[in-house]
Amino acid sequence: MHKLSIFSLFLVLLISGCAQSSLPLDSDSDGVPNYMDICKNTPALAVVDKFGCALDSDHDGVINLYDKCPHTPILNIVNRNGCSIK
Repeated sequence: MHKLSIFSLFLVLLISGCAQSSLPLDSDSDGVPNYMDICKNTPALAVVDKFGCALDSDHDGVINLYDKCPHTPILNIVNRNGCSIK
């Protein structure tokens, strides 16, 4: 009888664990669930922060994925490739 109750408990825990293990929805597949994702349409392959926003390490307005000049000095005006306009 004791073995049956341990098995029953194990079975209940297994079933309840499976029911709760579904992953939260991540519509843009950036690794951040929709309920935490501030940037809902992150481009594929972009590295994101904990809020799901694509990183822009040099803060020039061009995300790292597309930035061909990743070390643009602050306050420089850049083109769509993230390179300073001279």
